[in-house]
Amino acid sequence: MSQQPPDEGNRDSIPLLLARAARKLPASGRGERPTKKPPARRDSTLRAPSALVDNAGAIGYLRSRLGAAGTLVAAMLVLFAIFADMLASDFPIACKLHGNVVLFPNVTQPAELVALGGEAVDADAEWKLSPLVSHGPMSSTAAPLLPPGAVKGHPFGTDHEGRDVFARVVHGARTYLVFALAAVVASLLLGGFFGSLAGLFGGGTDALVGRAIETVSAFPPLVLVLGIQAAVPKATVATLFLAIALTRWPEVARLVRAEVMRVATRDYVMAARALGASPLRVLRKHIAPNVHGQLVVLGAVGVPAVILIEASLDFLRVGGASGTASWGETMSEFRDAPFAWWLLAFPGAFLFATIVALNLVGEARRESLDPRAR
Repeated sequence: MSQQPPDEGNRDSIPLLLARAARKLPASGRGERPTKKPPARRDSTLRAPSALVDNAGAIGYLRSRLGAAGTLVAAMLVLFAIFADMLASDFPIACKLHGNVVLFPNVTQPAELVALGGEAVDADAEWKLSPLVSHGPMSSTAAPLLPPGAVKGHPFGTDHEGRDVFARVVHGARTYLVFALAAVVASLLLGGFFGSLAGLFGGGTDALVGRAIETVSAFPPLVLVLGIQAAVPKATVATLFLAIALTRWPEVARLVRAEVMRVATRDYVMAARALGASPLRVLRKHIAPNVHGQLVVLGAVGVPAVILIEASLDFLRVGGASGTASWGETMSEFRDAPFAWWLLAFPGAFLFATIVALNLVGEARRESLDPRAR
């Protein structure tokens, strides 16, 4: 059977087909506009993630603003505490008395001026630079229970002993902040020590510290402090300080113990132990840097808690030595004179602002150290 020769037309079929296909394609490069596809239907669920992001951003912005406001109020309270003698004192900031210029007698309290008394210094001084209120927190220089503005020089009125309420409020800021900071530092040291021992050594040490933490934590802090204050023969500021420090350390010890146990299993800590590093060196060089951030946050939150406990004890009149400038004691006088609203309003406002501001500062510090909150 003979093979037929190929058709002449089939030789050019492939190039011709390609040319025809090229002519049929839309010439987009020759000015013709491509056909537009109809817009895809939008789904409302696609906007949910962006809405969540917007809400999270708004919440973060609000928290940052609240943290900044709390920091500002806390800074103002610290300035009040530092410069309390410049705001209210029996003695002037500077004066010329008997030919001698005396600088800052309101801070140094010279013996010769204290012997004369604030009123005699004001009368005999050739010139003087007085503080905002020329009355100290302990001096009774006016009639008792004067309302605000009734007498010049007493913007917040007087208490039932004729003492200036403004002076007691300003100096009370110093009393509360210094006491709270000292008590929190003592509790951090005590709790950090026992928590480190329990987390680092474990075994019987961990069990003993754990039982002590559970025992102290079983009692409410205020009830435990009241019991300690009632047990001592004479309640003083030192006993109150120790009582509050003893009630705050279990929370610190529990946190430090957990962090030490978590960090102690890391590779670099195990390597340091394998190289012969002592437990104290491991704790100081490798574990403590990972725990100090949580301790700072706990201390920032603990300061307002201590202030609230101290104010509660002073309000119940079972706090430290009576007569010291105290917001709680001034508010407790309202029970004896219900019409004297200023005894409750001004110290209560300062106490409320302090608690809220310091809590906002502690919350802002916690979020700054938490990567999940960023």
